[in-house]
Amino acid sequence: MKERYIEILRENGLKITPKREAILDFFLKNKIYATPEEVWKSLKNNFKKLGLPTIYRNLEEFNQIGILTKIEGDENRAYYALCEAENPFSHHHHIVCIKCHKVGLVEICNFDEITKKIEKMSGFKVIEHSLQIKGICKNCLRKH
Repeated sequence: MKERYIEILRENGLKITPKREAILDFFLKNKIYATPEEVWKSLKNNFKKLGLPTIYRNLEEFNQIGILTKIEGDENRAYYALCEAENPFSHHHHIVCIKCHKVGLVEICNFDEITKKIEKMSGFKVIEHSLQIKGICKNCLRKH
């Protein structure tokens, strides 16, 4: 799996650096969404010099090339999670567990069916959409 993400970095002209690999490893190992601060706290002791701005910049680059997905969390804070879509640029959405922060993939979307209604009601031409789904995963449901 890691090799696929490394290839995406290369295809987008980004060097494979120890810091970028550490960020990838963090998300591959933890399989949850995290704030830039959480990523930084987890990795900062592994490097002589690792600033929070480096983490922010890399997370945003990973988001732009489809390795990570940005999730709006509590209090409008940005969280990031690994995007496990086979093709990160295919149309898909993510579902987020509000208990354990696990992120799942949703590869179906019937938004096109309601687009015409939205356009007619609003007078807008729909160009794109994003959808964030929140729920409780099966593991967390079992715990209650």
